[in-house]
Amino acid sequence: MSDQEQVAPAKERRPRDPEKWIRKPFAKYRKAKLEFRPDAQFFELADAVVVPGRTLLGYERLYVFWQAILNLGRVPGRLVEVGAFRGGSAHFIASAFATISGGDVPFDVFDTFEGHPAAALSDQDTDHKAGQFSGTSYEDVKAYLSPFAQTTVHKGDILEALPHLPEASYRLAHIDTDLYLPTRACLEYFGPRLSPGGVVVLDDYTSGHCPGVRAAVIEYLERHDDDYQVWDLRTEQLMLVKR
Repeated sequence: MSDQEQVAPAKERRPRDPEKWIRKPFAKYRKAKLEFRPDAQFFELADAVVVPGRTLLGYERLYVFWQAILNLGRVPGRLVEVGAFRGGSAHFIASAFATISGGDVPFDVFDTFEGHPAAALSDQDTDHKAGQFSGTSYEDVKAYLSPFAQTTVHKGDILEALPHLPEASYRLAHIDTDLYLPTRACLEYFGPRLSPGGVVVLDDYTSGHCPGVRAAVIEYLERHDDDYQVWDLRTEQLMLVKR
C-alpha cells in the first residue's frame, strides 16, 4: 500500500489515556438522585468550606473523603490531618464524621501555619520554597475548628512533632504536605498505626508540582505494598486502605 493509500486511524472511542476519560462537571451531581452519588448533605458541608475559600481542595477531592467516611463507621481509631492550611478540609472531615456517625471524633490537625519549613525541603521539591502557603493563622484555624470539641490543632513542623505524639491508632490519615520528607515521615509513622480497614488519603500524588509526594509514596509502597489496597482516584489523590 502506498503512502497515499494509507487510511488515517479512526479516533479512539475509548481512549487509553485516563486523562481523556469522560467525567461530568461535578456541579451536575447537585441534581442527581442516584445512589452512591453526591447528595444534598455532601454539598451543604462542601459548600461551607469551598465557597469562602477555606480550602484549596475542590468538590471532587472532598467527595473522596465523604466516601471514605461513609465506610469508616466501624473502623476504630482517631483522625489526623497533616497540612491544614486554612482549616477547610479539616472542617469538612470533622463535619462529615459528625453528620454520618452522629457524633464528634478525636481528630488531630497539624500545620506549621508559617508555610513550608526550610528544613522540610529536599531536592525532590523543586517547585516549592520555604514559607510557601503561609497565608493562614493558627489562632484563626483553631477558632474555626472550635465547634468540634475533640479536634485538636497543633502548630509546628510535623517532622519535629511525630516523635513526641502519644501512642494511638488511626482510622483516617489525610496527608497534604506537598513535600517529600514530611510525606515519607507521615507514611512511616501513621502507616503502622492505621487500623485494619483504615484509610490514608495522599493529596497531590499525581501533581506535576509535587514530585516529592509521589517519590515518597513509591518508596514506601515498595516496602509495604502487601499492607494496603492502593486506589488511584484520578483527583491527583492516592488512597491506601489498610488490609
